[in-house]
Amino acid sequence: MNLYKNLKHLLLMLFLMQSYALKAQTVSLDLSGKWKFQTDVMDFRRGSLSPRYNHVLQEEIQLPGITDDKQIGYKVPYQYIDRLTRKYEYMGPAWYQRDIEIPAAWKGKKIFMYFERTHWLSSIYVDTKEVSSIDYISVPHNHDLTSFVKPGKTHRITVCIDNRFQYKTHKWNHAHTEFTQINWNGILGEMKLMAVDPVYVEDLQVYPNIANKSIKVRLQVNNETKKQFKGNASFTIAGTNYTLKNEVTVVSNDSVTFVEANIPLGKNAKLWDEFNPNVYQITAQLNTSDGKTNYQHEKATTFGLREVKQGKNHVVINNRPVHLRGNVENAVFPKTGYAPVDDASWERIMLLMKDYGMNHLRFHSWCPPKAAFRMADKHGIYFEVEMPMWGKDAEPDEDRYNFFRREMRAILKEYGNHPSFVLYCNGNEITGNFDFIEELTADAIKLDPRHLFSGSTARTRVKSDQYYVSQQTNKGPVKVYEGLPNTDWDRSMESDVDVPVISHESGQRCVYPNFEEIKKYANSPVEARNFGVFRDMLQKNGMLDQANDFFRASGALTVLEYKAVIEALLRSSKSAGFQLLSINDFPGQGYAPVGVLDPFWDSKGLVTPEKFREFCAPTVALLRYEKSSYFNNETFTGKAEVYNFSNAAIKNAKLKWWLTDANGKVLQKGNLKSQNIANDNVSPAGEFSIALKNIAVSQKLTVHFSVNDKIKNSWDIWVYPAHENLMKSNSDVLYTHVYDDAAKKQLAQGKSVVLYPAPENVKGRKSMFHNHFWNPIMFAWAPMTIGNLVHNEQPVFKDFTTSYHTDWQWWDILNNAKVIEMQNTPEKLRPFIQVIDSYDHNQKLGIGFEAKVNGGKLLVLAVDTKTDLDKRPATQQLLYSIDNYVKSDKFSPQVQVEETFIQSFLTK
Repeated sequence: MNLYKNLKHLLLMLFLMQSYALKAQTVSLDLSGKWKFQTDVMDFRRGSLSPRYNHVLQEEIQLPGITDDKQIGYKVPYQYIDRLTRKYEYMGPAWYQRDIEIPAAWKGKKIFMYFERTHWLSSIYVDTKEVSSIDYISVPHNHDLTSFVKPGKTHRITVCIDNRFQYKTHKWNHAHTEFTQINWNGILGEMKLMAVDPVYVEDLQVYPNIANKSIKVRLQVNNETKKQFKGNASFTIAGTNYTLKNEVTVVSNDSVTFVEANIPLGKNAKLWDEFNPNVYQITAQLNTSDGKTNYQHEKATTFGLREVKQGKNHVVINNRPVHLRGNVENAVFPKTGYAPVDDASWERIMLLMKDYGMNHLRFHSWCPPKAAFRMADKHGIYFEVEMPMWGKDAEPDEDRYNFFRREMRAILKEYGNHPSFVLYCNGNEITGNFDFIEELTADAIKLDPRHLFSGSTARTRVKSDQYYVSQQTNKGPVKVYEGLPNTDWDRSMESDVDVPVISHESGQRCVYPNFEEIKKYANSPVEARNFGVFRDMLQKNGMLDQANDFFRASGALTVLEYKAVIEALLRSSKSAGFQLLSINDFPGQGYAPVGVLDPFWDSKGLVTPEKFREFCAPTVALLRYEKSSYFNNETFTGKAEVYNFSNAAIKNAKLKWWLTDANGKVLQKGNLKSQNIANDNVSPAGEFSIALKNIAVSQKLTVHFSVNDKIKNSWDIWVYPAHENLMKSNSDVLYTHVYDDAAKKQLAQGKSVVLYPAPENVKGRKSMFHNHFWNPIMFAWAPMTIGNLVHNEQPVFKDFTTSYHTDWQWWDILNNAKVIEMQNTPEKLRPFIQVIDSYDHNQKLGIGFEAKVNGGKLLVLAVDTKTDLDKRPATQQLLYSIDNYVKSDKFSPQVQVEETFIQSFLTK
C-alpha cells in the first residue's frame, strides 16, 4: 500500500514538473501556409471607407512570399531600358488574413506576431481593432498582440503590408529600388505567433574583451507582472569542443531591468577573424518568481571573440591591421526579386567571395537579413552595413530624421552581436544637413563599441568618423577606376589621413551584355527585356553574329582592368582597402554589366577564381615596372613586392622570377634574396632586370614572380625590334594622309592605297583604351565605347602579336587614334580594328578597315603615325605588319564601298 502511495506521489510530481516545463518554455505557432488575400489599390483604410479588415478577404496567397509569386498587380507591357522589367508591378497596401485559434494554454503570457522580413509598413488588426504598425526596413517586425487576443478563442488576424514609400527617402536606395531587388510586397522568412512568460528577456547583447578572453553580457529583462520578481539568469556558452556555464542573481520591481554579467571564457577560448571564424552561441535562461508564480524564458545569440579598433591607416581586428578586399553588394537578386532569408543562398555568396580572394562586403544603402550575418560569421567575411539612406536624405525633414534614428538603433540591436558586423555607415553619398549625420554617427558610437562608424560614403566628413569610404581625400584621389600600362604607382600618399580610407566603388568597367542570359529570367519576377531591345538593335545594324565576340572582347578587357585596379590598391600600403563595383553585374541605373559574375552570381566565363586569386588574395606577389611595350634594345626592370595580409609572416621566403614566351618556354630566370616577409604589410622584396637584346622577333612575353612556389602572379609585356623606313610608297602601294587626286588615280589604276589621316582630320569619336565607366545609359560620356574587337586572325596582323581583345600593347595605338562611324557601309564590311559601341546604340565603328574603292584596294588606319614614333614600339610594329601585308598578295579586300563614304569621314 505504501509502495502504491509513493508511486502515485512520484507520478504526480513528474506530471507537475512536466506541466511547469511546458508552461515555462517559449512556444510558437508557425504561420506559414495559405492566407486569404486582397489588394487595395483604392487604399480604403486611408480613405475612411470600409477597410479590408472589416471583411472576409476573397483570394488566397501562399506565405512566406510576395505578390509577384502569384502574378498580382499590373501586367507590365513595357521594355524598360534602364533596368530589368518587373513582370507584375504592385505598389500599395495589400491585405493578408487568417483565422487563428489562440491556444488556451497561453493564458497569462505575452503574445507576439513576428515577421522576419517585410516591405515596408506592416499593420496588424485583430478582428476589427488596429493593434500596431511597424515601419522598420532592416529588421524583423514583432507586434505585441497581448491586449487584443484571448487565449482559447479564435480571432481573425488581418495584416496590411504597404510597400509604398513611407517617408521621402531616395528612390534609389537598395532596400526599395526597382533597380536591383524589386519594391516587393509580402512577408518573407520566419513568420510566427509567439507566447512568452510575462517576465522575459527582451534583448541579449554580448561585448567581447579579447585581452582577458571574457565577455560582458547585458540582458534587458521586461516585467509585465507589476510585481517584484526574483530569480537567476543562467548562461550556457557553446562552441566547437567548448562548453561553459555561468549564473547571476536577478531581483527587480521595475518594468524594465538591465542585468550585466562579466564571464571569463578561459584560455582555450578562440578569437574570431577571417582566417579563424570561431563562433560561439550563448543561451540565457531566465528563471524567476513573483512569490506565487514561476516564470521562465530563454534567449540565445551567437557571438565571436572579436574586437575592432581604428588604426592609423587600417581597420584593426584583434589588434592586427586588416586590408579589406571588398565587393559592393547592391541587393541584386533577380531570381526571387528580394534578398534571400535562407542560409544556403548566403553561404553560396560568402564562399564565392572567398573563392575570388575577397574578405569584405559593403551593403550599399541597405542591411541584409539575419542569414547573411550567420554565414559571414561562419566563413569570416567582414561586413559594412548601411541604412536605406542616399543622396538628399539628410536634408531637413524631421519625420524622415526620426525614421533613420529608429532604424539605426534597430540595426545595432538586431545584428550587433555578429562578429562579421565590423563597419557601419549611415548611407551612400549623402548630401544635406551634416549636423544630423554627425548626430547619428556620434550616437551610434555611444550605443555600440563593437563596430567602427562613418557618416557617409564619398561625401562630407564628420567629426565622429572612424573610417572613410571615398574617391578622394584632402591629399588627392584614392579612387582607382582603370589601370595603366605601367605598375609603378599607388594611392598610399593620398590615403594617409587621420582615419583609415577605403577606396570607394573601384573598377566599374562595362562589359557588353551577354544575350544568352535572357533565358535565365524565365522563372523570375523580372525579365531582361532591355537585352531584347539591345539585341534587336544589333541585329538591325547587321552585327548580331558578333554579339558573343563583343561580350568576350569587352569582358577580357574588364578582367585586365580589374587586375590592374586591384593590384594598384594592394600596392598602396597605407590604404585600408577597396570596394569593387562590382564582381557581379548591377542591373539598374541604366544597366551596368560590370561584373565577372552575372546578376545571378554565376560566372560569365571571363576569368576563373584561381586566376583572380593570383591578384586578389591574402597574399599576392606584386611587381612594379615602368611600361608594357619595349624595343628589343631595352631592359625590363621589375621591383618586386609582397602584399601579405594573411594570418602569418612568411619565414625564409624563396623568391623567384622568370620570363616565358607564348609557348611557356622559360627564356630567363633568377632568384631574389631569400627573406622573411612580414604580415599585415606590403613589403619590398628586391629588384631584377632582364635584358631584351636576344628577343629578335616581335612577341608577347610573360614575366612571372613567385613566393615559395605557391604564391604566383604574372604580367605580359611586348617586345619589338625597331623599324625604320616605314610607310614608304612604291609603284604598287601609295601611302598618303589625304584622300587627294593622287590617291584616286592610284585606285583607279587598280593599285593599292594606305590612307592614314591624322586623327584631327577625321570626323568621328575619340578613341579610348578603356571600356566605358559604369554604363553608357546613366553616364552618356564620350566616346560611348566598350573596348575593341580585334580580328586577329586576319593577315593584316601576321607580324603584330595580338589577341582578339585589346591588351596593354594597344595603349598608345588607341590613345592616338580616331573612331570612324561606319554604320552606313555594307553589312559585310567589318573593320579589322573594330570598336565596340555602347549597347544602347550598337553602331558599327572602326579604327582600321580595308575595302575595294573605284577598282583599287584601300586600307584606312585612323592612327597618329607621326608624333614621337621613335618612342612607340607597338605602333611601329603595327605599321610594319600593315606594310608587309599591303605589299603582299594577301591584300585583297572583298567588300566594295563608295568613294563618298571615304570623303564623309575626312575633314580635308
